[in-house]
Amino acid sequence: MDKSDKRNISLVCFAVGVILILLQDLKGISTIHVGFVWPFAEMFYTGLILIVIGYYLK
Repeated sequence: MDKSDKRNISLVCFAVGVILILLQDLKGISTIHVGFVWPFAEMFYTGLILIVIGYYLK
């Protein structure tokens, strides 16, 4: 894998991980009703794993 490809994958994984963790704040907003239950626990742990992957590839 090329160094620039590794860097791009690292940035994407890190950004998606941060977004998934920030989505946890939606849990506190009760006015949003989308018709289904968001899998907040899975999103949180997936976000943490993606941040670790992004940091490791850095």
